[in-house]
Amino acid sequence: MNAQPLRIIHRNDLPVGGFAGIVETHMVKNPAIWKDAGQRQDISHGLGDFIYLASGYFKPNDGAPLHPHNDVDIVSVILNGAVGHKGSIGDGTVIEGPGVQVQRAGTGMQHAEFSMNDAKAEIIQIWFLPPENGLQPDYQNFSLKEGELTTVLGGKGAESFHSSMTCQVGFIPKGQSVSCEQPFVAMITKGAAVANGQPVKVGDLMEGEALKLTSDEDFGLVLIQGTEKFQ
Repeated sequence: MNAQPLRIIHRNDLPVGGFAGIVETHMVKNPAIWKDAGQRQDISHGLGDFIYLASGYFKPNDGAPLHPHNDVDIVSVILNGAVGHKGSIGDGTVIEGPGVQVQRAGTGMQHAEFSMNDAKAEIIQIWFLPPENGLQPDYQNFSLKEGELTTVLGGKGAESFHSSMTCQVGFIPKGQSVSCEQPFVAMITKGAAVANGQPVKVGDLMEGEALKLTSDEDFGLVLIQGTEKFQ
């Protein structure tokens, strides 16, 4: 497994952008959706129906104004701070980090997201194409527990929205390994680890055909893979 080739993208090597009260770095963009992404070899182009990932933060007491989405599944990973949501679904909810909100835009929804206090709120936002267009808009909230991965989209159970892709988020204790034996994209959200024999740290995005992660310290992880072969 350690001999498996691995591509590592370092967040700090990419340009920083944003809009309104968001500062973010685009790390994944699918060229089928964003044509200009095809010219960028410094980012990932996604995997299957996984089309977008941005890592950044909401400025204190600020964020994204009300804006629309349709026919996309949005996974918002709140690493720290508190993020409020307003809009046509999940209005008034607050996600305390570490936590996740998944919004299925379906036939259409509007939302605004923002830091609830005087501290910035770190966030990773991930987009997936839904299993079909025209679904009923809906949302789910997930708390993240130390020592395990939580399946927030896809998977084999009924706890999360059905999807062709499985997205897991959580924290792995030192000495415990994580393996994936199919094409994947993953990101380290806390600490450091060794991926297929190569060192990776917070802010690093990895992609390849198979993965084995180990560490002698606790680390945070987002792991994305296909649902069909998900174990």
